[in-house]
Amino acid sequence: MNGRCILMCSGEFHPMNIDRKPQDFVIAVDGGLRYLMECGIEPDFLMGDFDSLGEDFADTVEKFRGMGEEHFLQLPVVKDDTDTMAAARLGIQRGYKEFLMYGAMGGRLDHTIANIQTMVWILRNGGRAFILDGDTRVTVIGPGVFKIPEDFEGTVSLFALDRCLKDVTIRGMKYEIKNAAVPNDYPVGCSNETLPQSGSKGAYYSIGEGTGLLVMTEKLLNPHR
Repeated sequence: MNGRCILMCSGEFHPMNIDRKPQDFVIAVDGGLRYLMECGIEPDFLMGDFDSLGEDFADTVEKFRGMGEEHFLQLPVVKDDTDTMAAARLGIQRGYKEFLMYGAMGGRLDHTIANIQTMVWILRNGGRAFILDGDTRVTVIGPGVFKIPEDFEGTVSLFALDRCLKDVTIRGMKYEIKNAAVPNDYPVGCSNETLPQSGSKGAYYSIGEGTGLLVMTEKLLNPHR
């Protein structure tokens, strides 16, 4: 499947271009419906417990409810999954491998952490997710090689989500390492930088064992740790 699953969540959303393609599947996750409507984007699916949508959106919710289960799912308020986790499950069930998450940071810190855990779940179920927020891109990487996009210029930080990342190699960045360990109790992977002469062309992070959080912030080139 070539399309992407786009999740618009209800955290903080900084207006940015959402490059929706015809084959993409867009899910409005509860209060994320508000952001999509502000961007002029009609979702393909609306889901949530709707505890963060006011009466102003009651007609829209009812419209999607009337479209049936192919386009609408009301979740119970008391549940194990967060609304975003439930949306990720739906995307995986429908065969999507690439997930773009907007409105997934800021606001409540616990929800931001929950969304990071959702990205771990997506990775371990055969997908890859990115949280996009203004100039920041966040993703979760596991064993293997992750190439930094060639159009990216800025600061990259790697944090261990497991007890320790093993056999970590970084190439094409200001600070390079080979077959190193990155523990989760020391922020040694914070604030690496693309090279001024070549940007991130050819830059990559490689992990032999473990799961890590990669944070890429455009244009934030800070030599101080």
